[in-house]
Amino acid sequence: MQARKCSQCGSLNVYKNTGKDWHQDGVVLQMLAVDMFPAHFQTQAYLCLDCRHLDIQVSESSTEYGNQRTLTEAVQTSNNWVKV
Repeated sequence: MQARKCSQCGSLNVYKNTGKDWHQDGVVLQMLAVDMFPAHFQTQAYLCLDCRHLDIQVSESSTEYGNQRTLTEAVQTSNNWVKV
């Protein structure tokens, strides 16, 4: 496996999360929208221990409560994300 470089400082002291379950040590993105169940999206997260930069790649769909939503749908209907 090739070492991953930090996109911020170029360090090779980068760690990847391995947890896939939001009850464990993984990083999970949660979308909240009015009158809807929260949608949970799995991620792959890379953390540089030298500069503390965190890169997060989010999976495309959620299967929380059997209701599959795309990332775009969840973000656009969420209360805690705004377009900049």
